[in-house]
Amino acid sequence: MNPFNNKFRFISLVIGVLILITSTECYSQVKKMSAKELTEASTAVVYGKCKGKRCEWNENRSAIYTYITISPEEYIKGQLGSEVVVMVPGGRVDDIVYEVSETPFFSDDEEVVAFIWTNPKGKNLITGGFQGKLKIDRDEKTGKRMVDAGIMEEEQTLVPGQVRKAERMELEDFVVKLKGYAKN
Repeated sequence: MNPFNNKFRFISLVIGVLILITSTECYSQVKKMSAKELTEASTAVVYGKCKGKRCEWNENRSAIYTYITISPEEYIKGQLGSEVVVMVPGGRVDDIVYEVSETPFFSDDEEVVAFIWTNPKGKNLITGGFQGKLKIDRDEKTGKRMVDAGIMEEEQTLVPGQVRKAERMELEDFVVKLKGYAKN
């Protein structure tokens, strides 16, 4: 057999494998955390209202961060002041959008429960990625404030193909549970 054909086949095979490897979609992974784990890992846990956000480049313009200002209604754990600014990777500056998967999205005037970790540089971050921000909304029938309490489960046992139904809990009951975790 011609040595040229062998080299050509080998190079074609390598290129084909590289194309397959690089064309597969990448998914970032976030460790699933329960409410107890989020509370224990957090410097502070707060519920309140998002009062504003701003997006800025980091010092060397390699990434954009969104800074969310939360006006606390109550601290469940810790104390970060009358307003807390949380830094989330991603955002938009002018015409440039920097998206980071697995990060939470905040809206102005949205009521949230936020699990916050303060890093060694003093920056407040959301604990556990998207899991560390829970939206508070009102039950249409009762008018009571509610949160998705699916993170209360320590472990989730599902039959293959089964989808977990979102469990909702009154905010006040959720806060009592979290305060219990914060004492441990």
